[in-house]
Amino acid sequence: MKLGEKLRNTKFNFVRNGRWFFIAPAVILLVGIIILAVLGFNLGLEFTGGTIVSVSADGEHVKAQITEKMNSYDIKYTITEEQNTSGGTNYSIKFNATDKTEDIIKDLHEYFNTEDWNSAESIQASTTNETIMGVFWSILAALAGLIVYMLIRFKFTAGIATVLALAHDVLMICALMAIFRIEINASFIAAILTVMAYSINNSLVVFDRVRSLEKNNINNDTLEQIVNCSITRTLGRSILTVGTTLATLLVLTVISIAMQLSSLIQFALPIIFGLFAGTYSSLFLIGPMYKQFETARLYTKQRKTAKSN
Repeated sequence: MKLGEKLRNTKFNFVRNGRWFFIAPAVILLVGIIILAVLGFNLGLEFTGGTIVSVSADGEHVKAQITEKMNSYDIKYTITEEQNTSGGTNYSIKFNATDKTEDIIKDLHEYFNTEDWNSAESIQASTTNETIMGVFWSILAALAGLIVYMLIRFKFTAGIATVLALAHDVLMICALMAIFRIEINASFIAAILTVMAYSINNSLVVFDRVRSLEKNNINNDTLEQIVNCSITRTLGRSILTVGTTLATLLVLTVISIAMQLSSLIQFALPIIFGLFAGTYSSLFLIGPMYKQFETARLYTKQRKTAKSN
């Protein structure tokens, strides 16, 4: 028997056991909140403002020498290195906005030869924050549009379950980014939007199956049976889709680590977190939530009908 058939024929009841699957996200979220309260996010310069100095240099001890020089200023900084096409190494020295900025740039410029010096770029946090707020409002508008779409195509309860699952996925990404102290920069916004698209698609696939089974319910199956059957029938597709995407991202991450491409790592890791979270919510959370909401809706409807009679 093929894997897809085995998954479709699984006897596991996702809906009835749903309450147990809320424990793991709750624990991760709690740990994330504690770390955020103590340490906060590891924000990049796009959020805090600062300066990026880029130089190219060869030698075994260049990074150690840069580190020693930056330590003398007693400021927060990061150094990333990437191999360039000529076989040398590009160093990016990032540090937060400080009244010592001009002195640091001057000292670094004097330390490196003119041919090694690439650039010194100042980043204003206010400009980036305006962009981030624009993206934030765009996300809210997209969520509102999603609810309207779900109302038209499915039921209101399906829309609520989808939005809650989406919120779960985003919160899990944020919590894991805080826990593993991964730098949050502009690429994080792109990763969030990518994960949202995957998460919404997974939810739509499940609810499309639910709607189909509800419409053709010739066996008078219960709501729990319909929801559980919908999850099992889409299980193989969900695992295959996410598995192939994860495999690609993992290869990209390994290559990025080997080539010391920090920007790609910071983009790929939140997507990997989000894919795991999105798959988890679409398999284990969205069904039980929908069943509870729909049961409550039907109960309320029956009470109103009984009162009117």
